[in-house]
Amino acid sequence: MKRLIEVEEAKKLLETIKLPVEKREVFVLDAVNKFSAEDVFAPIDLPPFNRSTRDGYAVLSEDVVNASETSPVKLKIVESIEAGEFKRVRISSGECAKIATGAIIPENGDAVVMIENCEEKEGYVFVKKAVAPKENVMLKGSDVAEGELVVREGEKLTPEKIGLLSGLGLRKIKIYDLKVAVFSTGNEIILPGEKLEHGKIFDVNGFAIVTSLRNLGFSAEFLGILEDDVEEMKKKLAEASKEYDVVITSGATSAGERDLLVEAVKDVGEIVFHGVRIKPGKPFLVAKISDSILFGLPGFPVSALTILHEFVKPVLLKSVKARVENQIVEGVVAKRIYSEGRRELLPVVVAGKRIFPLEKGSGAITSLTNASGYLEIAENEEVIERGEKRKVRIFSKTYDFVVAGVDLLKLLDLNSFYLTSDQKLAKVEFALGNIDAVVTLGEKYEVDVIFAGKDGKIGSVEGYELKSEIEFRDHFQMYHALRRGKIDGALFLKPFAEKLGVRGEKVSSVRLDVISRDKKLEEEILRLLSFQKD
Repeated sequence: MKRLIEVEEAKKLLETIKLPVEKREVFVLDAVNKFSAEDVFAPIDLPPFNRSTRDGYAVLSEDVVNASETSPVKLKIVESIEAGEFKRVRISSGECAKIATGAIIPENGDAVVMIENCEEKEGYVFVKKAVAPKENVMLKGSDVAEGELVVREGEKLTPEKIGLLSGLGLRKIKIYDLKVAVFSTGNEIILPGEKLEHGKIFDVNGFAIVTSLRNLGFSAEFLGILEDDVEEMKKKLAEASKEYDVVITSGATSAGERDLLVEAVKDVGEIVFHGVRIKPGKPFLVAKISDSILFGLPGFPVSALTILHEFVKPVLLKSVKARVENQIVEGVVAKRIYSEGRRELLPVVVAGKRIFPLEKGSGAITSLTNASGYLEIAENEEVIERGEKRKVRIFSKTYDFVVAGVDLLKLLDLNSFYLTSDQKLAKVEFALGNIDAVVTLGEKYEVDVIFAGKDGKIGSVEGYELKSEIEFRDHFQMYHALRRGKIDGALFLKPFAEKLGVRGEKVSSVRLDVISRDKKLEEEILRLLSFQKD
């Protein structure tokens, strides 16, 4: 029986891995989201001269210290300076220079009076407001001083950093990069756009892994699907290992009859470890093939992406000396969590400091796409009680509010997590303090009901009900069925009809209640949904 290694042992082995990172010089525009391979120092001051931040008149501030609307100060205009032009201009007491935003401040000038506080007449200006020294002036080197460290080795080159480098006149920069090849495996996997035959599924992992790595800053390429054939796997892996620094596969790593990746890897490389005592992701495989490293991820999307986040990304980031910190937030568990008593990384949503477990299983991609991050469950920990404080490792967005009930709340342009459309459950969760706002069938607010028929036909239907011979999860699913001709007609609440552009006829109305712990949130719900209160 194959021995599973502990998480700590797996991470120690991963720390010993040295990846063949490429170091190259690129045009700054091509460096965005890459990692700097050098410390960068400012070659010039920024700005390189004292410059005006307003259209107006450059003055000696002591000349206009008593200027006011009722007692303006008269100054002679000796020059006009536009942005981008260089003029050797010096002003003395009683003089000024007309100046444009971004232009060089004349010698001896120490402030700029905005044009709206001045009146110009026949070569003179009458200043109606005093200015302090350096007012409306950006001093040379005040943004960045020559010799200042502006980018550290391993720092991610964000668009803002790229703008700074170009502003300093730097055209090229050295970066670290990794070339990563990504394969999916399995005869049941097909590519998006192909015909979906019975028993086949569209690839999730390959596209999710590649885009995740590109978003992180690496040069990842999807090389297609490896079929369940050992010889084909050996050939493709050997070829990829010669061209790429890292090879990542998903699937074919467990002990199933057709999981042949391990057999293929043994023939072309050396296995570092195979199998980690953790859920999800137990069959995680790491191997060396030539000068490349192979990471064999599990096949289920949640398992594959969780292992990618927890084990693979730290290795890749370390190799480029990345200055990236894991974001960890603390929250309160909103629902009792049961575990099998083994080490587990559980996908969760974090909303308003509350932690909600996502328990659709490792085969459900939405378990991770909807997740904020994951909560680690220790070995032999079988229950985490509601109300316990726990830390979550964040890899996606967190939310400010939790809302539930009638799915109208999905229309809200708020940073909110929609928990459930089950109105009874929504009320229970609200009573427990897990939800910030609920919309339920009630008495308080009246909303029109619109009937829309297939091919634009209008019918007369009383009441409001989302159920028919076909059950729909929400308005969006019902709209999709109507648009594709799968149903003959549908009832929409007016805000949804307007949002989706559904033409129909008002046939009735429905009354709803809105309850919220936050009065401002409640007001926003009513405003956005245009409810009419009696």
